[in-house]
Amino acid sequence: MSLELQPNATAPGAVFLWEPSMHIPTRRAFLRGSSALVAAAALAACTASRSGTTTTITLNVAEVADYVDALLNFSSTAINMPLVAAAMGAPNVALANTVIAALTTAGKAFVAAAGSSTSVSYDSASVKAAFDSILTDTGQVNTLIIATITGMAADLSGSVVTQAKTAAGAAATLIDLLKAMVAVSGRHAAGARLVADGGINMQGMVAMNQIGAFVSAQGG
Repeated sequence: MSLELQPNATAPGAVFLWEPSMHIPTRRAFLRGSSALVAAAALAACTASRSGTTTTITLNVAEVADYVDALLNFSSTAINMPLVAAAMGAPNVALANTVIAALTTAGKAFVAAAGSSTSVSYDSASVKAAFDSILTDTGQVNTLIIATITGMAADLSGSVVTQAKTAAGAAATLIDLLKAMVAVSGRHAAGARLVADGGINMQGMVAMNQIGAFVSAQGG
């Protein structure tokens, strides 16, 4: 499967880091289609192997790109919701836009560093630099956007708030999974990975579908 950088020409605000060689008309279809493609191809999960005192981390390019795309689409959708924007405040919305741009750049750098490979070593200088930038930027997404949504008053109700909080939880899951990919020898703190048959991460797939539903509900 070849990876190529493509701008999105169909949905304002959507950012696609990579796209399989097929037409994907909407953000919702992309999120679902890319996950299904990964599952169908049974690509190897991100792994860590040890030889003596040396640990080698291998990153699945499609998995990383899927998660970053989902986080970008979650972020751009969330900050354009009046309720979320009001809770964040104008300065933090502006900062969030800067973070989204930085995450886009980091994601593109990661895909470019991978080239045509479906998996890459974290020991590669260009891969490590791009992936570490992804972790830094997604940390800011967590601080600026996810924390705001999850901290909304408990008495706020309605489907919009419920969907936003569900999507925020899904985004937090994807950030934890990205951290877990390189959580070896204390490099990064992260939660446990749940992997299904064939090395496909079911937590990630569920989270991406939840974000896809949220983006679609907001008109994406």
